[in-house]
Amino acid sequence: MPTKQTIKVLIAEDNPVVRKGLSNFLKKWGYEPIEVENGDDALNILENDFTVQLAILDWQLPGLSGLQVCQRMRVRTEGPYVYIIMFSARKSTEEKVLALDGGADDYLVKPAKPSELRARLGVGRRITEMFLKIGNGVGGRQDTTPTPQPTETPAPEESKESGDATEDTRATAAAQDGDDKTEF
Repeated sequence: MPTKQTIKVLIAEDNPVVRKGLSNFLKKWGYEPIEVENGDDALNILENDFTVQLAILDWQLPGLSGLQVCQRMRVRTEGPYVYIIMFSARKSTEEKVLALDGGADDYLVKPAKPSELRARLGVGRRITEMFLKIGNGVGGRQDTTPTPQPTETPAPEESKESGDATEDTRATAAAQDGDDKTEF
């Protein structure tokens, strides 16, 4: 009997507190996070690890920016489609349009509620699964690998953390408790 694989999600975020909070939530939701702190490492992983299906890119990264990583991913000719969520504090309509025109599939403004990120990851998962089923990876290759599914988790509960916890502790505790009052 084959084992259930987890969907790999690249997190490219230079803030270690935000990166850890995202990673904790992704693990709780049944995804396998891959953490990097700069755009060069993000692009390297996306170009070489064809098992990564989803990516969360901060716009302002050391090295290549999240937007540059996104643009380079959209001009490549090999590998499966990667659903990219641009995750940024930039709020203007012009910047959102720039990111979406640059190849991002979605745009999420920081700070964001975990429930919104989870829903957007679900959209990305459905789209990448569709690409795999119809065999339309970037290079048009047929992929017969079974699509990994995240494990189901119960509905979020209220946090029991005290108000004097550090930001890192709150993010970690929220990921464990499913607290949607935390923001990244």
